[in-house]
Amino acid sequence: MKGRNIVLAANMGEDSITVYDNESYELMHKLMLKPVGTKLMNINYFIRGPVAGPGYLYHRRSKGQLLVVNLYDDSLSIIDLGSLEVINTIFAGSHPNRIEVLECKDRAFITNYDSDSVSVIDLKSQEMIAQIPCGIMPRSVVLGQGSRHLYVANTGSEYIAIIDAVSMDKLDCFKVNGYPVDICCDNIKHRLYSIISLSEGLDEYRLVEFDINSGRQLNCLRLGSMPVDLAYDNRRGRLYVLDAVENRLSIIDSGSFAVIRTVELGRMPVGQSLEHGGEYLHVVCMIDNCLLKVNTDTGFIERKAFTGLEPVCVLAVN
Repeated sequence: MKGRNIVLAANMGEDSITVYDNESYELMHKLMLKPVGTKLMNINYFIRGPVAGPGYLYHRRSKGQLLVVNLYDDSLSIIDLGSLEVINTIFAGSHPNRIEVLECKDRAFITNYDSDSVSVIDLKSQEMIAQIPCGIMPRSVVLGQGSRHLYVANTGSEYIAIIDAVSMDKLDCFKVNGYPVDICCDNIKHRLYSIISLSEGLDEYRLVEFDINSGRQLNCLRLGSMPVDLAYDNRRGRLYVLDAVENRLSIIDSGSFAVIRTVELGRMPVGQSLEHGGEYLHVVCMIDNCLLKVNTDTGFIERKAFTGLEPVCVLAVN
């Protein structure tokens, strides 16, 4: 199978990765993941359910690989995109959540929600080489384009941590006056964007723009009931926010910091992937078990496909 012009969905509720043709949205392949049993848990509890729990997908373009972060058994699966076969599954950390890769060093950085750290995986030897303390309940992690700095959103505190991806040292933190849920960055304009919960009760949210260098807040926009996922299109200067309770997508102009349009989606949209060029956005809805292809210019849903159980992440490979 060619490893391009496809869309992949990680189905946490059944330990599967489903693969679709980008144009037709027809199902091309379904890959079942097997747990490696690294986590100390009662397997009988999951006897009729998932054990691996694929929760996040990353395309390693330089090697033609798919990296899958598995939340339930604390592992990282490395998959060849050409054959769609699992190359290896290794221990990733305690409740791994998101992943970023520094290609020049063949290093993967994985946030560990339960151990307040970032695991460093050597992708050549395929083993963990370090764990970096970063803050309370780290979730989202982004690597600045053309930069060696990693930014880590600590959802259990009011800080975003900064890590040097080369030296593997924690450099600094800047306070965000709330709890960062998700982050993305624009290194050209030196901006970092974050969904911020203003209270521990998670009942009020803002989209906030920061200056990367100083950490100073530049703009702020009120969001809906439960925004969970944030993406940035540097070609069009747009931000995309999924709200898992209001079941909608908000498209925001990063210049004016105003909402351009909202798009009604299926129930509990939790993951999105922007297609190269920015014309289409792929979204998975967890309760409806579906994948949607949204035209970002018109707001129309042009394709729909059913996924496996509880899709939580989607990835377009062009």
